[in-house]
Amino acid sequence: MNLRKPVADRSSLASLGEDGLLRLLTRRWRHGPGVRTGVGDDCAVLEGRRKDHFLLFKTDSVVEGVHFSPETPLRLVGRKALARALSDVAAMGGRPLYALIALALPPTSAPADVQALYRGIERLARRFAVELVGGELSRSRQLVLTIALLGETAGHLPLLRSGARPEDGLYVTGSLGGSLESGRHLRFSPRLAEGQWLAQGHWATSLMDISDGLASDLPRLARSSRVEFSLKDSQIPRHRGCSLSQAFRDGEDYELLFTVAPEREVALRKEWPFPTRLSRIGVCLRPSFALSRKQSYSHGFDHFRLS
Repeated sequence: MNLRKPVADRSSLASLGEDGLLRLLTRRWRHGPGVRTGVGDDCAVLEGRRKDHFLLFKTDSVVEGVHFSPETPLRLVGRKALARALSDVAAMGGRPLYALIALALPPTSAPADVQALYRGIERLARRFAVELVGGELSRSRQLVLTIALLGETAGHLPLLRSGARPEDGLYVTGSLGGSLESGRHLRFSPRLAEGQWLAQGHWATSLMDISDGLASDLPRLARSSRVEFSLKDSQIPRHRGCSLSQAFRDGEDYELLFTVAPEREVALRKEWPFPTRLSRIGVCLRPSFALSRKQSYSHGFDHFRLS
């Protein structure tokens, strides 16, 4: 989005930031009993068909010039759009079911290019057994692709950001940093199997994915759970050639960030069944005003902040 003023003022979106804007827009919303979780988690959580069944509802967009460049192969643009939504379902410990596609693009676009975009969506949908069931088309000056995804958890509760407790260990999957420069943001694999395993086995007390960078997403988890955190910088897993700052701020990693009760940490590391790297990066602490002031991590990606 192009902001008219290069410097933020009190009346601009840049002064609010992404989280502040969401609070402003949704502060009057009230939910009925069928909504377990609304704004503030990776997916909305709705009551399902039975007591132990929940629906996960998510929408996500990719915008030309923001999430991909005009030179990006459209097959990879389509893949990324669906993969981002799948990562949010993974972050609830869920299984994806159905997807809708809303596409806005210039009327001068070549039909073959649009077909390539859909091929990228379809290939990833087949891999994760997602049914594509409809959508919407519109004209636009630039390409905007939106995926609405419905998923579920059956037989277990969805994992939320709000379940972390003091003394819980902090963990991440994979490695962080450099996703945009390397192109991994176009080819990443959503951690669906890992998220489901963490939820079904009651391993994690809280869970989310890292999309805006650890520096933005970890404080969100901490605020939701009303805890503080202490990190060991040397244990932050980084891709080769990436600095610690890149691991914190780059974003677009789509790894899982979760917490584990201290009495289960040894068993977690012993029984982790995936080749995916697993790293303990710190611990949750009781809220402390002094610690909050001392602890400062530069924010990660934000759609509206200028720097």
